[in-house]
Parts: sequence; structure tokens; C-alpha cells
Amino acid sequence: MTKRTLTMPRLGETMDEGTIVGWLVAPGQKFQRGAAILEIETDKTVVEYPALGDGTIEKTLVAPGDRVAVGAPIAEVTVTASEEWDSEAAGAPQQSQPDAGTAILAMPRLGETMTEGVVIRWLVAEGAPYARGQAILEIETDKTAAEVPALSDGKLVKILAAEGSRQPVGAPIAEVIGEVETPVSAPVAPVEAKPVPSPKTYKPAAADARQRATPVARRMARKAGVSLDNIKGTGRRGRIEQRDVEQATQAPTGIAFDKLGEGGETFLLIHGFAGDRSSWVATASGIARAGHTAIVPDLPGHGATEAEAQGLDDLVTAMTGFANGLPGGLHLVGHSLGGAVATGIAERLGGKIKSLTLIAPAGTGREIDGGFIHGMAEATTSGEVAHLLRLLGPKADGLSDKALTTLAAQLAQGRLKALAQALVGPQGQKVDILRPLAKLAETLPVKALIGTDDRVIPANHAFNLPSAVAIHFLPAGHMPHWDLPRETISLLTGVAHG
Repeated sequence: MTKRTLTMPRLGETMDEGTIVGWLVAPGQKFQRGAAILEIETDKTVVEYPALGDGTIEKTLVAPGDRVAVGAPIAEVTVTASEEWDSEAAGAPQQSQPDAGTAILAMPRLGETMTEGVVIRWLVAEGAPYARGQAILEIETDKTAAEVPALSDGKLVKILAAEGSRQPVGAPIAEVIGEVETPVSAPVAPVEAKPVPSPKTYKPAAADARQRATPVARRMARKAGVSLDNIKGTGRRGRIEQRDVEQATQAPTGIAFDKLGEGGETFLLIHGFAGDRSSWVATASGIARAGHTAIVPDLPGHGATEAEAQGLDDLVTAMTGFANGLPGGLHLVGHSLGGAVATGIAERLGGKIKSLTLIAPAGTGREIDGGFIHGMAEATTSGEVAHLLRLLGPKADGLSDKALTTLAAQLAQGRLKALAQALVGPQGQKVDILRPLAKLAETLPVKALIGTDDRVIPANHAFNLPSAVAIHFLPAGHMPHWDLPRETISLLTGVAHG
């Protein structure tokens, strides 16, 4: 028995880092040669990394969600034959073996009870080379779906099992040049290799039709009882990924959202009028880096959320349903109009809310730049949008021409006109959150982040806030989380430890 350090492998020539999706073998557990130890996601694919020999995981050095450079330590293992692992070479690209004839790739056994598997899709074409660790094909058993990775560099010479076909464990499924796993099942009688039908003539049975999806996404969808046919993939070539399943299973209200990070405390970030979840990119990333989870939705009437809103109550009702469907307690963070929405959610969900942070909140005074609100609601050109966004602060002027054009096209749909009329009239703001805030602040930690150079909502509205609200004045405009991202993230995550 030999102890050694397992490092992040290089799964392709262009790979320089990978994300740990999950460990499939826990510390203290034994594994066999060819068994999947962990799942790794690169910029191109998700693969299950196989053991190069028998051994035991002694200690994992990285956690799910960590991005790790190629060659960096990821686990300490004890192996029975160290020489089987020597070709790993600390993540360096592996050199192809000389052509020494073909070998038969057999249907692998992915679990003790597995007796057969369905070939979902070949990921390498006939005649194409592949790299060690690269996914060769996708297969499905009665319990899971997984990508089968290559044990060495090689070449797919001939496909013997068509997509959609069901094969017993150990049955020949391809001829390859390179290392293959020795079948662990009882010997399978040789079968005559039959030509694979061309894509134009081969039509798999309807029951075997499969959407492109990562193994993690397939398992999540199966566990949640959701059909992949009802999920739209956002990954490469429409591939369904983890976040797509999360959105389909955690958002019964039809709210489009992103999720960043895993574990720690959960922060629900609610954007302002005419914004969308992209305005929280830096904030959400910082929360995730701090070890927490950030949920970032598009409000009704905004972004990719199809639901509409005629007034504040519509927004609060929809977002309360969304928030209530999220597991555990929540730290609410609302910017501008989102601050009024967050306050309404906190009123309705009570003990589920752990804290409330308002950033340049609406509803704390009468004055507001009504020209900005109605201008954004009625804008149709990128020029109009560019002028209006400059009111938000210096960072808004850095948007690209493409981003401005895209935003103008969204606003030109007129989805925000009714909402603007409901929020701002000739006399100013029609929204008042001061009364509910006074009650909430009696039992809930509430803080406000106010930009001293705010040109949309006057900074002196902070003096209207209840005395129990902790106020932080920042040298910023209407978007402190844009102008001062580090300071904002520090103030937000400090709530979770307070």
C-alpha cells in the first residue's frame, strides 16, 4: 500500500482548471480500478474521473464548487499499486500510446446491481481521437445516467452499439485503440458487430430518446420527478445543466433566476426598476466566494421572467411565493424598488427571514427622479437608455453598445409602463415602506446602504428611516453595489456572521 496525492487531471489539451462537481467516494471508502471517484466540470464538459487502480480515499482537499488548477492537489489516497498512477504526471497532458492494435470497449458496470445499460449518445465520432479522461459516450442504467470517460488517450475505431440500444454489462460496444477497463461481469458470448445506422435512417425508440444533460442534472431531475423534456438547457449546444434543473424545480412561480455558490447562508438579491439579475453579478459572485449561496431572480415584468406586474403588490405576491419555495432561512437584499419588494416579503414570511438589507431603497420619502422612472419605461433606443443610465453612477457609462441595444429592445416592449404609473405620480413616489419597516426593525436585523451621491432617490431620505435601522452612508451613486462592490459584499456577508 502506498500513499500519494491525487491532483486535478488535465481532461483536454486546452484545460487549465476544473470545478469539483461532487465526490463519488467518501473519505475512508475503498474504490476499484475504473470506478468513478469524482465528477469534474471543465469549460467544455462534465466527466466522472475514474480511478487508475484500487485504493482508498483518505482525505479530500477540495470541496464541491471549488475551481482547481490542473495539477493542484485534490485528495490524499492510499493505493495498492502506485505504478498504475504514475502516468498521471501531475496533470500534464498524456502522450498517446503507440498503435498496438485495437481493444474492445465493453459496457461498464456502474453499480453492483447494474446488469445492463442504454447507450444514450456517442460523444466521440468513429475515427476520432480522444484524450484520457474525456467522455466517450453517455449511458443510462435503471438508477442513473453517466458519461463514460477514457482511461487513456486513444482513438474510437468502430462503434458496435447504436444510440438507443440496450446492452448487457460486458457486451462489446466499440473497438478502440487505447486502454480499456476489464469487464467485471460474467463472460458475454461474442456477438457479431453490426453496422450502426446512419443518422438519417436511425430512429431510436421514443422511450429511449434523451435530452443532452450533464450527469448531475439527470440525477437532480430524476430525484425531483421532473422530465428533462420540460427543461430548456442553457449549456453548450442546449445541454441541460444543474442550474437549469434547479430553476425548473425551485421556481414554481415561473420566476427566472440564477444561483451562485453552495452552502453557508442564503441571500436573495432583488434588483430595482428596469434592471434584471445581471445587475447583481459582482455581488452574487462575492457572496459565493465568501462561502454562501446567492439566489438572483428577475422580477415580474423584467428580464426573462414572463409574468407581468401592474403594481407593487403584484411584485410582492409573486416574489413571496418564490422566496417561500426556497429552502431554509433567507437574508433579503433589495435595491431601489427591490427594497420595497424585499420589505413586503419580510412582512409576509416572518420567521423565514433572517435579515433585511435595503440599498438605496424606494418608498422612504416622496422625492424621486420621475423622469428616470418614466423615461426607462418608455425608452425605445440605446441613446435614450445611455443618457438615463448615467444617472445611476459612473459604472453605468461602461456598458457596451451591444448591452445598451439589448436593454433598449427589452424596454421597447412596454412591459414597465403600467408599473411606472403605479409607482410614481406627479407628486412623487406613491410607495411608502416606513411603517412596515418600523415594525420589522423591532425583531429583525435591518440595515440600509445609502449612496451619498444618489441622483435618483435623495440620500437624505435615510433620515426618515426608523431609528432601529442601521444606516451606512457610502461615497457612491444610486448603485452602491456597482460603485463599491467589495464594501457592499463585506457589509452583506457580515450580516450572516453577526
